[in-house]
Amino acid sequence: MLRLFAPLALLAACAPAEGTPRGSGPAGPLVLELFTSQGCSSCPPADRLLDKLAATGIDGTELAPLSFHVDYWDDLGWPDPYASPAWTERQRQYAVALNDKSVYTPELVVGGRAGMVGSNAVAISAAIARAERPALLSATAAWRERTVVVTAVAPADADVLVAVWEDGTKTAVPRGENAGETLRGDRVVRRLERVAKAGERGTLTVALAPGWKIGGAVAFAQRPDKAIVASALLRRD
Repeated sequence: MLRLFAPLALLAACAPAEGTPRGSGPAGPLVLELFTSQGCSSCPPADRLLDKLAATGIDGTELAPLSFHVDYWDDLGWPDPYASPAWTERQRQYAVALNDKSVYTPELVVGGRAGMVGSNAVAISAAIARAERPALLSATAAWRERTVVVTAVAPADADVLVAVWEDGTKTAVPRGENAGETLRGDRVVRRLERVAKAGERGTLTVALAPGWKIGGAVAFAQRPDKAIVASALLRRD
């Protein structure tokens, strides 16, 4: 079931870049962002598809799938324990940048440049095939038990963010549209923070809560028009 909302504000956005790849050096992973909810009956197939893409990739393209749980389903019987108003706001910003009239679940955004229904494997595969590959971002991570220290150099036109995800989540849902289901998921975003402003080098210590099954992180450079122009996986050994 889709649930539609108008964006909160209309902000000017530049058109996403098309055509030739950015630069000629090594490429970073293509960032995929799924906006989903445990309260939405249409979302579990999209969650499973994202998990598959995280596990196997597609056509030799390195991917960085991320799952953002939005909170606008929480009033319909089941409050998603992974939902955040910040993730809802991020999706609304994409609606403005992509010239969409509404937000919905499940939605997948490819590289910050194109959005589509998150369970449509054919459309997603086609979008990945035609997506401009981001450059490889200069970024490192020092993992500790309760923190990860991320250092990155931002390109001149984009801030660097880091998304830290949890794998192996499992929730028995007693109410709402998915009542009676046990929902599992990987790549569930627990932290999204800015590491460096455009044109600068930055270092950030990200706190990790006890009990999180942290799988890794991805640092990515995102322009004001929301295009992701550089990225790097920060693997946890």
